[in-house]
Amino acid sequence: MSWSLLYSSQSLGKTYARPLGLNELSFYYDRIFNGTADITWRYIVEETKLATGRDIFGAVNVQRAWATLKQWYPLLGVKMDDSDGIDAVKFVVSERSLSHHRPDEVVIRTVASSSEVEEILWTLTRYDPMADHHLISRLFVLARRDRPGTYEVLFRAAHAITDGISGATIARTFFDLLASSPSRIPPLEERLAMALPYDQLNPTNKMSLPRKRWRRAIAQVTFLNRRRKLTGGHAIVRTVTDKTYRTPATSDRVGNRFSLAETTAILHACKKQNLTLGAVIPVISQLASARILHRRYLRGEISKDEWEHRRRQPMHFGGPINLRPYMDVEWQKNGGTTEVALAIDYYECTLPFMPTPYGTRRDDGVPRADGAPPYSALLSHARFFHRARLFRGQLLRTVKNPLMLDIAQARQPTYAQRKKIIATHWLAEQKGEPLPTYTQPSYWDSVPSDYLPSNGLSSVGQMSLILPEKYPLPCGYPLSVHTARAASPAFGAVAEISGAKPTPERPPVTADADALLRIVDNNTFLHARPMEFFLANSTDRDQIGLSVTFDANVYSRAVAEEFIEECRQATLFYLGGDGIPKPKL
Repeated sequence: MSWSLLYSSQSLGKTYARPLGLNELSFYYDRIFNGTADITWRYIVEETKLATGRDIFGAVNVQRAWATLKQWYPLLGVKMDDSDGIDAVKFVVSERSLSHHRPDEVVIRTVASSSEVEEILWTLTRYDPMADHHLISRLFVLARRDRPGTYEVLFRAAHAITDGISGATIARTFFDLLASSPSRIPPLEERLAMALPYDQLNPTNKMSLPRKRWRRAIAQVTFLNRRRKLTGGHAIVRTVTDKTYRTPATSDRVGNRFSLAETTAILHACKKQNLTLGAVIPVISQLASARILHRRYLRGEISKDEWEHRRRQPMHFGGPINLRPYMDVEWQKNGGTTEVALAIDYYECTLPFMPTPYGTRRDDGVPRADGAPPYSALLSHARFFHRARLFRGQLLRTVKNPLMLDIAQARQPTYAQRKKIIATHWLAEQKGEPLPTYTQPSYWDSVPSDYLPSNGLSSVGQMSLILPEKYPLPCGYPLSVHTARAASPAFGAVAEISGAKPTPERPPVTADADALLRIVDNNTFLHARPMEFFLANSTDRDQIGLSVTFDANVYSRAVAEEFIEECRQATLFYLGGDGIPKPKL
C-alpha cells in the first residue's frame, strides 16, 4: 500500500497513488452514503490589536497558508479514484493539487452574523452533504460583519483521511502558518512516507511470517470472543423501521459547557478518585438514560413488560481509540503522533443494568424530582464510582492488550463489509434496483443478534496540549512545522482514548504581547450515521464541553436536549460537590 509514481508532467508535476487501507475504505463507503461521517470543524478566531494592518485574513495570505498546509499533509489534497470499482479505490495526489486550489476549495467571504455561518454548516452536514464531494477537504474563512476583527473558520474533510487528532493538527498548523512568515516546503516524497494506512505501520509487519500469523490468529480469536459477549442491551426512546439502516441520517447536534469553576470542581473530583473524565462519562450517560426512561415509565408511556425487559438488560457503550501510540516507533518519532491521517479503532464496554431501585412501581411513593427519581435515589456516590472503575477496568484491558493493532485489523473486514452493504443498498434504492446481497464468513464476526448499544462515546481530554489558544506558536513549539525536531510520541496520547503513557508536559504558549490571533470558541460537526446517538466531551480553554450528535430521523431533538441536560445535572451531582467519598485503599 505504499505510494507509487503514476507519471510526471510539466503541468501537474509528479503524481502519486496508493490503494486505500481497509479502514480508509470503510470510511469511503460512508462517504458515498450521502456524506456520512464527513467532519466539519468550526473555529471562532479574533485578531488582536497587534494584527492591525497586517491583512492576516486577506485572500493571498489565506491561500498561501492553505497550500502550505496541504504540502505538509498531502492527504488534504488527494482525490479518491474509484474507476476500478468501489472495492479498489485509490488515493491520487499531484504536486499541483497541493500547491494550487480547485474551484470552491477555499471560500473567503463576509457573513452578516453567526446565523449565516450555521446555515452554511447545516448545508454541509444536512441539506446538501454531497454537493462538494469532488473535494476531499475545504476551507471557509468567513469575516463577521457584526463583529469586526472576528472570523469564523471552517475546516471540512472526509473522515477517510482524518480523525480527532488530525482536526487539531489542521487547525493548529493553519493558524500558525497564517500568522507566520512563509516557511519551507517539505519534499512531497518525504510527506507521503508519513501518509500511510495504520495496517502498514503495524510493528508486527517486521516479524517473521510464522510469528505474524500466530499473532493475527490470536487477535482474531480475541476479537470474536469480545464480540460474542455483547449480548442484549437497550437504548433511549427512538423510532426505527426496517429501512432505517439504509436511510441517510438527518444530522443534528446539541451541547452545553461547564463554567470554569464547575470544570475545576469536576476534574478535582475525578483526580481524588484516581479516575479520568472519560471513565465516568459512561456512567453519567447511563444515569441520564435511566432518568429519561423512568420519566416515561412513570407517565405510563412505557409498558410494564417493556420496563421489565429494559431493567434487566446490560448497557453497552463504544467509541474511538487512538491507534497512533501503537504504530511504528520510527513513524511516531518523525511526527506521526499528530499526522493528518485516519488512525482509529473502536472499543466496546459494558455496564450492568441501569439502576431501577423501585422496580415496577409507579405509585406516588416513588420519589420524583422533575418527573423521575432523583440521582440520590438511583445510585449512591460510592456505587457511581464503582461503576466508573468497572468501565475503566474493561477499557484498560482493551488498550493495554499487546495485540492492539492486530485486533483492530481483525475488526476491519466486518466494519468495511457492513458499511459497504449500507451504502450499496441505499444507492440501489435510489436507482430503483434490487438490493445487492453479500455473504460474510462466520469468522469475521460473532456478535449476538440481540446486541443493541446504548450510545456512542468520545472523550478527547485536555485539547490545549495539542491545540493552543494563541498564534503564532512560540519558537521551538514541539508541534509546529517550523520546529525541526519532531514532537514527543507522548503527544499521541492526548486526544481520544489510547493506552499511551505518560501525558506530555504542557508545551510553551504564546505570550499575549506576541499573539496575532486567538481562538475563542470551537466545535466539531459530524454527519451522523443512521441511528447514531453520540455523546462527546472535551476540555477546551479550561472548560469541559458536552455535545450529542444524533440522527434526527430516529431521535427527537427534545429527547437529545433532555439527555444532554441530564448529563450535565448528573455530572454536577456526582462530581461538582464536596461530599464525595475518598476511594478505599
